[in-house]
Amino acid sequence: MAGVCYKAWVHELPSSTDVAIVGGGFAGAATAWALARKGVRDVVVLEREVELGRFASGRGAGLGRQITEDDDTTALTVRGASLLRELPGVWTQTGGLLGFDHEARAQDALARARRFGVAAEIIERDAVIDRWPELGALPIVHALWVPSDGAIDVAASLRALTASARIVLGAGVERLERGRVVTSRGAITAKVIVDATGAWAGTLVGDPALEAFKRHVYVIDAETAPETPWLWNLGDRELYVRRAPGGVLVSPCDATIVPAGAQEPDPSGDAKLHELLGNTGFSEAAIVRRWACQRTFTADRKMRLGRDPARPWLVWAVGLGGHGATAAPAVGERVADAVIEALA
Repeated sequence: MAGVCYKAWVHELPSSTDVAIVGGGFAGAATAWALARKGVRDVVVLEREVELGRFASGRGAGLGRQITEDDDTTALTVRGASLLRELPGVWTQTGGLLGFDHEARAQDALARARRFGVAAEIIERDAVIDRWPELGALPIVHALWVPSDGAIDVAASLRALTASARIVLGAGVERLERGRVVTSRGAITAKVIVDATGAWAGTLVGDPALEAFKRHVYVIDAETAPETPWLWNLGDRELYVRRAPGGVLVSPCDATIVPAGAQEPDPSGDAKLHELLGNTGFSEAAIVRRWACQRTFTADRKMRLGRDPARPWLVWAVGLGGHGATAAPAVGERVADAVIEALA
């Protein structure tokens, strides 16, 4: 998988800006987008790579999942999905299925959907297998059917969120100080700094790094009907599958703690995939393509969005925990509000 490559609007590092956003993934891109919508124009995105989305943001599966495991995240994913639908070419409504091995968990998910005004219903196992007959071996008892869920074109999303942004590529940030960002291309002064560095979050100011987990993703040689919704089995034998160009995209939902930036596929992912697909209709399907990405979490598993209490000039946009593709515009809105507060 590759990031989003295009001509940057800023070729030289400016000497100053009102807002410096460190990181050109979903969090940073969406913050720049939201600030522009709120009338804040003197903003620069600093990205150390030569393309956007080089790490987690450009390597995800693009599942537009609205109902998550908690209300805090669901508030962001539901709002984010509504905003993504307004961006041309980003969101395709496919519907989504969340599979559960206990009815109580399905009922919890349904209650959460109702609290957030998302149309959903519980369906029985047979209705799930009708859509994914190859996965009859999965221990799914009930599923939550969310018709408004979708698939996200990750590259199109990053392009749309940064369409009017000022971006400096190849500007690795080495240090953050009050009013100043030191990069590999020189220093830039800034009234407010946004840390949107994903798995590297905190390290630039001496805080402990967040936990980063590697997850493998595959495209296998298989076919599904065009109208097939994606399926995320959240019970035993967790995995997700969706229709994708060239086959079926599948992830074994593995989670291995790794250093920031460690995203090369390894044999453990293949082993986990074969274990989960054993006894299914996909057990003999050849792997067409494989890659790995990272999901980054805070200690309490909640996104860290807003001003740092000890550093009023620093705003956090980190710990998206694998929900960045769907939540990004809402994350951007919340972080932009904190930036505007810091500028006042």
